[in-house]
Amino acid sequence: MGVPFFRCGVFIMNEKDQIVHTYLTTPDAKPLAVLHLGYESSQLTANAVKFWREQKVYTTHWDKEQFVAWVKSLLGQGQVFAAKTYQSGEEPPESLCLQYVPFAQGMLYVGSAEALNESQTDLVKQLANAFSAAYARYEDFRRLEEAKTQTEVALSRLKATQNQLIQSEKMASLGELTAGIAHEIQNPLNFVNNFSEVSNELLEEMRTELENGDLGDAKMIANDVKQNLEKIIHHGKRADAIVKGMLQHSRASTGQLEKTDINALADEYLRLAYHGLRAKDKSFNAAFRTELDPEVPEINLMPQEFGRVLVNLINNAFYTVTQKKKENIPGYEPTVTVSTRKLEDSIELRVRDNGNGIPERVLDKIFQPFFTTKPAGQGTGLGLSLAYDIITKGHGGELKVETKEGEGTEFIICLPLRKMEPK
Repeated sequence: MGVPFFRCGVFIMNEKDQIVHTYLTTPDAKPLAVLHLGYESSQLTANAVKFWREQKVYTTHWDKEQFVAWVKSLLGQGQVFAAKTYQSGEEPPESLCLQYVPFAQGMLYVGSAEALNESQTDLVKQLANAFSAAYARYEDFRRLEEAKTQTEVALSRLKATQNQLIQSEKMASLGELTAGIAHEIQNPLNFVNNFSEVSNELLEEMRTELENGDLGDAKMIANDVKQNLEKIIHHGKRADAIVKGMLQHSRASTGQLEKTDINALADEYLRLAYHGLRAKDKSFNAAFRTELDPEVPEINLMPQEFGRVLVNLINNAFYTVTQKKKENIPGYEPTVTVSTRKLEDSIELRVRDNGNGIPERVLDKIFQPFFTTKPAGQGTGLGLSLAYDIITKGHGGELKVETKEGEGTEFIICLPLRKMEPK
């Protein structure tokens, strides 16, 4: 901006606590100090507060002795711990012009060898106005933090859970979903933020209408605010459901059967798996879709165990279509499809890919522990083995595979519709 200075800072006025929060730095952004000074702790702060309240520029000048006296007072108050750091050098400045330009929440401070001229001061005023708008936005976001606390705590719990999951192969696949979950949670959080900001603006408008005695418009605005709050509640519950569902599927299985919507479970895990892989590898891209039979009823099963099966099958499908895509086959579009169907006495769930298929020579080995077709270091061979045990032993169902080399693979889960009572 062409404004000469050798130290600068921001003074934020806290009227409630009568404290000036001060942040000082050098021109190259090297921090000098962070001070928290009472309004009446010194003549300098008292004058700064007075001029700020009047929204006037405050200017004063110190010589070397006055600067040294100021530093000694800060040392005595415990505000700074080293004079050399505060004065940014071995020696204090011989001359210091202190210029404070007000904005709504505080003052911008410019320390220079000589006083700023009128043109330079105007530039600092423009910067102060821009800073005021930016700081007001920051304060708006800060007010929303309380509304988002529960979700942020849940996210922290989720990350902590992930650290536990990676200790065992049985849980490792869920770790890959973390980024996908964060993506899914971010959507409702964005809605919460946006509707909160709009509601705040509407309330300001309503207050104006009430002051003007226009009850009709005030009531209309109140209805708009009510609709926004309903949307905030809806999206907040959506974020809460995502976190609760993930926490449920990430903990060790209790072996308890629960009434579960398989269509919802399949749809959720397909999207989470996709976004999780996208977060790990930005070059990853594949089409995915669902073909879910609305006639499929809820069924008693162990959702966390069944979720692990879905994670494994879907991730394997995305892996194989990605490998085929690397062959640069003209017209090839990698696609993964998850479908469900209600049969006479069972529910069928299929995970289909259009990859290269499974070679016939290894088809009878894929459910064996530690068998894998992936390169060394990319798979342990436990995923399909665990999935097979969960479906057949844990749920009394079947896990089958249909494949054709060069065209794709389809894993088929069949679960009986007979009544399964919780243990």
